[in-house]
Amino acid sequence: MKSIVEKINTLLPGGKRANQTLGVEFSTEGVAIAQVQRHASQQPLLTHCEFIPAEPGVNPAEQLRARLFKLGAQTVPANLVMSAGSYQLILGEAPKVPAEELAEALRWRVKDLVQFPMADAVVDGFLLPEDSARGTSRMAYAVIAQRSIIEQQVANAKIAGLNLKNIDIPELVLRNLAETCCDTKRGIALVKLQQGGGSLHIFREGNLYLSRQFSLAYNAGLLDDLPAEALVLELQRSLDYFERQMRQVPPSHIYLCGENVTADKLTPAIQNSMAVSIHLLDLHNGLQISSAIAEHNLALCLNAIGAALRQDQVGQG
Repeated sequence: MKSIVEKINTLLPGGKRANQTLGVEFSTEGVAIAQVQRHASQQPLLTHCEFIPAEPGVNPAEQLRARLFKLGAQTVPANLVMSAGSYQLILGEAPKVPAEELAEALRWRVKDLVQFPMADAVVDGFLLPEDSARGTSRMAYAVIAQRSIIEQQVANAKIAGLNLKNIDIPELVLRNLAETCCDTKRGIALVKLQQGGGSLHIFREGNLYLSRQFSLAYNAGLLDDLPAEALVLELQRSLDYFERQMRQVPPSHIYLCGENVTADKLTPAIQNSMAVSIHLLDLHNGLQISSAIAEHNLALCLNAIGAALRQDQVGQG
């Protein structure tokens, strides 16, 4: 009896590797890898998802290379996502320049906010939607990374044998997750938690409106409870800023995700704390997921899954 993956593969023009994309994230803890397959109007199929823990003295890119060889995925187009802390994201007023000149104009805007010489910086940027700051000038996010970090990412991809197509950032790959698994027409807030902190992102109709990082006393273990009071305070701060400073309608839902963020941790104290409904992010709402994928790997590979879901788009990303 054929698996669902094998059945879909037989229907694809060009064989097994048609319409597939890899998402990869290197971090100090290891390498996250996800493989997504698309076919016609069906939901994307997550065919593979795993986290490869770092081993002392072993090059993680070599580990990935060996894994890709076993999967037969060396030629699959790959999107690499930068890890948190490897770049800066700075929000500011958008320069009034043509789109092709935005990155260079932002370079001059942020030069006094960067902790290393601008000659060593790679700068990109993207505009927020025109209605993202009602009554004020249009805003833009500048993305800044040291050239050496980008070069290391490219070197890792080369060592791993990746068919590299794009380098992305977590904020935009999480947008891909939100668009796939949630109804964002009225706007949603996606909150991703990890050990020591979290991030909140507000998306509406394919656009990022707000991204905010915060610290949180959460150890991210299987038995560690979410710190309800501190978490709710951070959610309230973010939504207050969104409503009062950006003059936006609050999102329709808040979705939580992250390492060991499970249903039993979403207590009534958290769920009933705000006017906006709070839920766990359910990847099954927008993805077909191979039965061979362990559930805990999904949480460890959220960014990689989002990177694999990237499609060529006009605008952000």
